Amino acid sequence: MYRITYWLLYGHYCYSLALGTLRFRYDFNSNKAHITPFITYYSAVMNVLALTTLPWTYYTAVCTFLKNERVSRLGLYVFIATKTLRLLAVALVIVYNWQRRRDILKFIRDINHLRCVYFARFPLPFEWQRRFEIKIIKNMLSGILFDALRLIIVLGVHKNQVNVTFIISNVLFSLISNILYLNMNHYYFAMRTIILFGNVLNRQLADIIKSAKSVTRLRDHQRCRKQFKARCLTLSRELDELALVHVQLQSLALRINDILKWQGVGVLLNVFILNISLIHTIYSVLWVGEFTISQYGWVSVLMGIAYLVYTVDMVDFFVTILEHVRVFHKSSIHLELHANLPQMNKEFERSVESFQLQLSTNEYQMSLLGLFNFNSECVFSMFASVVANSILIIQFDYQYFQ
Repeated sequence: MYRITYWLLYGHYCYSLALGTLRFRYDFNSNKAHITPFITYYSAVMNVLALTTLPWTYYTAVCTFLKNERVSRLGLYVFIATKTLRLLAVALVIVYNWQRRRDILKFIRDINHLRCVYFARFPLPFEWQRRFEIKIIKNMLSGILFDALRLIIVLGVHKNQVNVTFIISNVLFSLISNILYLNMNHYYFAMRTIILFGNVLNRQLADIIKSAKSVTRLRDHQRCRKQFKARCLTLSRELDELALVHVQLQSLALRINDILKWQGVGVLLNVFILNISLIHTIYSVLWVGEFTISQYGWVSVLMGIAYLVYTVDMVDFFVTILEHVRVFHKSSIHLELHANLPQMNKEFERSVESFQLQLSTNEYQMSLLGLFNFNSECVFSMFASVVANSILIIQFDYQYFQ
């Protein structure tokens, strides 16, 4: 790990502790997580403060928005819906994470144990390590940049109404909203780790299949029969171990999705309404003229940059979720290559059949609350719904509020 990645992760960890998002201490030297009384009490105080200030920040934001005469009534309704869902999602994250704190700790310990026992044996390609760290850095920096731009935009749009109460309210709202963003960062980091380990597993599986192909050449030589049996036995043991690690990694992925399932629902609802708000804002800029560059100047430019950062980060987030599902499906593809190989000995064939049975009976699927599977079709349907609802809101705005 590069030093810059280490310090960014450490800063992200300290910021999460300061906001009370993490309820445990993580030792970066020993890679161990444990609960301490001080962090527990501190997190409880910070979470209570966040929950008690939610109504005040919400009320102040709505009152400030009502004083802006340039905003239509429908724009106000969309704004209220966005604020409401975001704050409800934050409250859900705060309450639910306390219930699953020990589950999160167990997940961290189990994945670290798996890394030390199995994955530490294999050298990680430089390109994989660099891509992993770049993705993590981009995810952290994009969240910080978007939140900072959002705060500057709000202060710029309402510069005529700026006072001490207004500034404190928006700063508190940014800090409270960061609880949701930090939770998404933690989930993203877990998904990128599972993808990295899954790629290592698939590479090892491909190497075993490749080695089996070369070992078959020894079968027809009388002098190499013992060597052939020894190599088949070794490959069989490696494949059995890999199958065991595969099911453990798949179990870890299912566990982290189960731990954060309600937070995920809150995030998806927040993304849904925020995208509708984004499309309505673009419509207001281009056709209605509620927000124009001549009215707000540099604030309009920052608004465009903020929306661009948000869109890129959102797309990367969904691509990561879909990628971690595809990683587990690649194992089945690699095993299918074995069908083209000449027959090996009974031990190796038994290991292959066992692994294939494991993959077929425990096919990995990511579901939302057990209602439907989250896949590329689901993502497409969600964005199609965003566009359809945005068109309905724009038509409603044009007919009744213009």
